[in-house]
Amino acid sequence: MADLPIKPTSTNGGSKLTDVLNVIYESISDLNVQLPAERRIDKSPASVLFGEGGTLDSLGLSNFIVITEQKLQEFFGFSVDLTDDDPFSPTTGHFRTVHSLASYVCELAEKRSAGAL
Repeated sequence: MADLPIKPTSTNGGSKLTDVLNVIYESISDLNVQLPAERRIDKSPASVLFGEGGTLDSLGLSNFIVITEQKLQEFFGFSVDLTDDDPFSPTTGHFRTVHSLASYVCELAEKRSAGAL
Protein backbone atom coordinates (compact mmCIF):
# COMPACT_ATOMS: atom_id res chain seq x y z
CA MET A 1 0.00 0.00 0.00
CA ALA A 2 1.41 3.37 -0.97
CA ASP A 3 1.88 5.95 1.74
CA LEU A 4 -0.55 8.81 1.60
CA PRO A 5 0.42 12.41 2.32
CA ILE A 6 0.13 13.79 5.82
CA LYS A 7 -3.23 15.33 6.51
CA PRO A 8 -3.33 19.09 7.02
CA THR A 9 -2.26 20.32 10.43
CA SER A 10 -5.78 20.81 11.64
CA THR A 11 -9.24 21.21 10.28
CA ASN A 12 -10.60 22.87 13.40
CA GLY A 13 -8.08 25.69 13.81
CA GLY A 14 -6.05 23.80 16.45
CA SER A 15 -2.44 22.71 16.37
CA LYS A 16 -1.00 19.41 15.22
CA LEU A 17 -0.16 18.64 18.87
CA THR A 18 -3.81 19.18 19.83
CA ASP A 19 -4.93 16.92 16.99
CA VAL A 20 -2.49 14.19 18.03
CA LEU A 21 -3.58 14.52 21.67
CA ASN A 22 -7.17 14.01 20.54
CA VAL A 23 -6.19 10.85 18.65
CA ILE A 24 -4.40 9.59 21.78
CA TYR A 25 -7.46 10.45 23.90
CA GLU A 26 -9.61 8.37 21.52
CA SER A 27 -7.16 5.49 22.03
CA ILE A 28 -7.37 5.94 25.79
CA SER A 29 -11.17 5.83 25.62
CA ASP A 30 -11.02 2.56 23.66
CA LEU A 31 -8.50 1.06 26.07
CA ASN A 32 -10.32 2.23 29.21
CA VAL A 33 -13.32 0.10 28.23
CA GLN A 34 -11.06 -2.95 28.67
CA LEU A 35 -9.56 -1.86 32.02
CA PRO A 36 -10.91 -2.05 35.55
CA ALA A 37 -11.96 1.34 36.95
CA GLU A 38 -8.87 1.69 39.15
CA ARG A 39 -6.50 1.23 36.19
CA ARG A 40 -8.17 3.57 33.72
CA ILE A 41 -6.13 6.41 32.28
CA ASP A 42 -7.22 10.03 32.63
CA LYS A 43 -7.40 11.93 29.36
CA SER A 44 -4.84 14.55 30.33
CA PRO A 45 -1.43 15.47 28.88
CA ALA A 46 0.09 14.87 32.33
CA SER A 47 -1.27 11.33 32.69
CA VAL A 48 1.54 8.84 33.26
CA LEU A 49 1.22 5.90 30.91
CA PHE A 50 4.08 3.60 31.82
CA GLY A 51 6.74 3.43 34.48
CA GLU A 52 6.63 4.87 37.97
CA GLY A 53 3.15 6.21 38.66
CA GLY A 54 1.69 4.69 35.50
CA THR A 55 -1.37 2.48 35.48
CA LEU A 56 -0.52 0.30 32.47
CA ASP A 57 1.17 -3.04 32.84
CA SER A 58 2.96 -4.59 29.86
CA LEU A 59 -0.22 -6.14 28.43
CA GLY A 60 -2.15 -2.89 28.81
CA LEU A 61 0.68 -0.98 27.16
CA SER A 62 0.79 -3.47 24.28
CA ASN A 63 -2.95 -3.03 23.72
CA PHE A 64 -2.59 0.75 23.92
CA ILE A 65 0.23 0.72 21.35
CA VAL A 66 -1.82 -1.33 18.87
CA ILE A 67 -4.93 0.85 19.30
CA THR A 68 -2.95 4.08 19.05
CA GLU A 69 -0.92 3.01 16.01
CA GLN A 70 -4.15 2.11 14.20
CA LYS A 71 -5.77 5.44 15.03
CA LEU A 72 -2.65 7.39 14.05
CA GLN A 73 -2.52 5.57 10.72
CA GLU A 74 -6.14 6.56 10.09
CA PHE A 75 -5.35 10.16 11.03
CA PHE A 76 -2.07 10.61 9.13
CA GLY A 77 -2.59 8.16 6.29
CA PHE A 78 0.69 6.33 6.94
CA SER A 79 1.80 3.82 9.53
CA VAL A 80 3.49 5.03 12.69
CA ASP A 81 5.76 2.73 14.73
CA LEU A 82 5.58 3.79 18.37
CA THR A 83 8.14 1.23 19.53
CA ASP A 84 11.23 2.90 18.01
CA ASP A 85 13.78 5.10 19.81
CA ASP A 86 13.92 3.51 23.31
CA PRO A 87 10.23 4.16 24.07
CA PHE A 88 10.25 2.61 27.54
CA SER A 89 13.10 4.51 29.16
CA PRO A 90 11.82 5.72 32.55
CA THR A 91 13.26 9.20 32.04
CA THR A 92 13.32 9.83 28.28
CA GLY A 93 10.88 7.28 26.85
CA HIS A 94 7.95 8.63 24.91
CA PHE A 95 5.48 6.41 26.81
CA ARG A 96 6.16 8.24 30.06
CA THR A 97 3.16 10.59 29.74
CA VAL A 98 0.41 11.35 27.26
CA HIS A 99 2.19 14.61 26.40
CA SER A 100 5.56 12.95 25.79
CA LEU A 101 3.88 10.47 23.44
CA ALA A 102 2.03 13.23 21.56
CA SER A 103 5.25 15.25 21.22
CA TYR A 104 7.08 12.19 19.88
CA VAL A 105 4.34 11.55 17.32
CA CYS A 106 4.47 15.19 16.19
CA GLU A 107 8.26 14.88 15.74
CA LEU A 108 7.77 11.74 13.64
CA ALA A 109 5.19 13.50 11.48
CA GLU A 110 7.48 16.50 10.98
CA LYS A 111 10.40 14.24 10.01
CA ARG A 112 8.19 12.41 7.56
CA SER A 113 6.90 15.60 5.97
CA ALA A 114 10.51 16.82 5.65
CA GLY A 115 11.44 13.54 3.93
CA ALA A 116 13.68 12.34 6.75
CA LEU A 117 11.68 9.10 7.26
